Amino acid sequence: MLFLFFITGGLFGQSNKQIADSIVANAKLNNSDSLAIQIIHRDFFKYCYSKPEVARGLADASIELCDKRGDDFLMIRALLRHGIYYDIIGKKDSALLDYNKAYKIANKIDDIDGKASVYNNKGLIYWNSENYNEAMENYLSSLKIFEETDNKKSQANSLNNIGLLLKELKRYKESKNYHIRALKLRKSIEDTYGVGASYTNLSQVYSYIDYPDSTIYYSHKAFKIKEKIGDKRGLGIVYNNLGQEYNILKQFDSSEYYLKKADKIYDELKSKKLKATNSSALGSMYFNSGNFKQSIKYSEAALNFTSEDEIFTQFKIRRRLAYAYMNLNAYKNSVDNFDIALTLKDSIAKQNEVVATQEVFEKYQSAEKQKQILIQRAELAEQDLIIQKRNYQIYGLLGLALILGLIGYLFYNQQKLKNAQLQKENELKDALLKIETQNKLQEQRLRISRDLHDNIGAQLTFIISSIDNLKYGFDIKDEKLNTKLETISDFTSGTIYELRDTIWAMNKSEITFEDLQSRISNYIEKAHLYDSNIRFDFNVDDSVDVNKKFTSVEGMNIHRVVQEAIHNSLKYANATTIEVEVSKVVSNLVFKISDNGKGFDITNVKRGNGLNNMEKRVRSIGGEIVIISKENSGTEIIVTI
Repeated sequence: MLFLFFITGGLFGQSNKQIADSIVANAKLNNSDSLAIQIIHRDFFKYCYSKPEVARGLADASIELCDKRGDDFLMIRALLRHGIYYDIIGKKDSALLDYNKAYKIANKIDDIDGKASVYNNKGLIYWNSENYNEAMENYLSSLKIFEETDNKKSQANSLNNIGLLLKELKRYKESKNYHIRALKLRKSIEDTYGVGASYTNLSQVYSYIDYPDSTIYYSHKAFKIKEKIGDKRGLGIVYNNLGQEYNILKQFDSSEYYLKKADKIYDELKSKKLKATNSSALGSMYFNSGNFKQSIKYSEAALNFTSEDEIFTQFKIRRRLAYAYMNLNAYKNSVDNFDIALTLKDSIAKQNEVVATQEVFEKYQSAEKQKQILIQRAELAEQDLIIQKRNYQIYGLLGLALILGLIGYLFYNQQKLKNAQLQKENELKDALLKIETQNKLQEQRLRISRDLHDNIGAQLTFIISSIDNLKYGFDIKDEKLNTKLETISDFTSGTIYELRDTIWAMNKSEITFEDLQSRISNYIEKAHLYDSNIRFDFNVDDSVDVNKKFTSVEGMNIHRVVQEAIHNSLKYANATTIEVEVSKVVSNLVFKISDNGKGFDITNVKRGNGLNNMEKRVRSIGGEIVIISKENSGTEIIVTI
C-alpha cells in the first residue's frame, strides 16, 4: 500500500507540473518574454485556489523569466504571486520573505504601485495571524498610495481589506462604510469579480448588525455573480454566509443545507483556512440545534484545520467543545477543553474578566459533577462484571462473523481489482487501435494532397503559362479572344489559390483559430492589392479563445464562407470599406462580414451559386448564417458557429 501511495503522489505532482509547463510553453509561443510573463501572471489566479501547486509552477517560471530579462518591474509582480501561493498553503514566513524581496526591488526602482501591493499583501498575512495592529498599518499604507496614484482597482481592494479587519474588531458600522466605498469603485471600473466580493462582505457585515433581510439580499446578489463567472471559492463563501445567517435565525435545516454545500466546495479546493471556518460554523449550528455529538465532530475537525497562530479562533472552538461535552455528561472532556480555553485566554486580550470568571465557574461545576459520576461508576462496576461475562459469548460470535465477512470482502475486492485491470487493458487496446487508424488516415490525406499539388497544381500552372505564351507569342488582334484568354487565365489562377487552400486544410487533422485568422488575413491582403481604394478592417474580440480548434472541414468551410463574402463585396457592392469582425456570444463564435456598398433587396434578388454555397457550407458544420441588406445601405453577413 505504501508503494502505491508514493506512485500516486508522484503522478499527481507530475500532472500539476505538466499543466504548469504547458501554460508556460503556450505563453512563450510567438510572444516576447515580457508578454509571456504577463500571460503567466494572468493565469496564476486561475489556479492559485483550485490547484496551488500549478500556481506555484507558474510563479517559479515567471521569476525565472524575469531574472533572465533583468526586468525589475515584472519581478516585483512575480514575487507577489509567489508569496500569495505560500500564504494560501499556510507558509506565512515564506510569504513574508517573498514580499520583503519585492518591496526591496520596488524601493530601488521607485515603483509606487509595487510598494503599495506589498503593503496590501503583508496586511493579509498579519490579519490571518490575528496580528491586527500590523495588518491595519499595512492596509492603510497601501490605501494611501493607491489613492495618490488613482489606481481604482487596487484602492478598492485595500478598502475591502480594511472593512474586513474592522468587522473582525467588531466595528461593524465602520466596516460597512468601507465595503460600500469599495463597491462603488468596483462598479465604476466594471470589476465583476470585485463587485461579487463586495456583495459577499456586505452580507457578512449586515449579519453582525442584525439585518437578516439585507444579509440574504446581498448574499443572493453575490451568488448570481459568482455563479456567472465560475468562482467556485466565492460560491463557497456565499454558502457559508447564508448558512451562518440561517443559524442565527434558528432555521437549522436551511443552515445545514448551505453549510454542507460550502463544505463540499472547500473539500474540492483543499483550502484549510476556509475548511476551518466552515467546520466551525457547522459545529456552532449543531450546538445551537442541540445535536452535541455532531457539534463535537465538526468543532474538532475545525481545530485540525486551524493554524497554531489563530489563537482566538481556537479559544472559541475549545469553549464550544467544553459546553458540548458538558451537555453530554462527558465532564472530563469538558474540563480538559476548559483548561485549554483558559490557557489560550491568557495569551489574548479580547475577552474581559467577566467571561474568564464565568468559565472558571463552569470548570468548577464540571469537576464536581465528574466526582459524582466516578462514585456512581464504582457502585456499578460489580454489575458490569456480571454483564461482561455474558457479553463475552456474544463478542465471540460477533468476532467469528466479522472474520467471515472480512474473508468475503477480501475475495470480492480481489475479483473487483482483476475486473478493473481487464477493463483497463481493453481500453488501452482500443486507444492503440484508434491511434493507428488516425495515423493511416493522416498518411492518406498527405498522399492525396501531394498528388493534388504535384499533378493538378502543375497542370493548372502549365495552362496559365500556355495562355501567356499564346498572348505574347502571337499578335492576336481579336479583342474578344484576348478577353476570353484573360478570363481563362484569371479563372485558372483562382483555381490554384482554392487548390492551395484545400491542400492546406487536408494537411491538418485540425485547424486552430490562429491558423484560420492568419489565412483570412492573407486573403484580405491579396484583396487589398486587387483594389487599394477599399479600406479593410479585420478585428478579433478579446473574448475569443485563440486556442480554439476546428476540424479541417470546419476550418475550411469557415474560411471559404468569409472568402466568398469578401469576394462578393469586392465584385458587386462598390464599397469603400469592408469589415470582418470575430466575437464570442455566450458559447458561440460569430463571424460578421459587412460593407458600406450599394446593398440589394434581399427579397427580390436572384440568388446565385455564391449565396447558396455559403448557406450549404455553414449548415454542413452545424452553424447558422444570416444575410442582412437593403438598397443603398450596405450588406452584413453574420455566421454563427
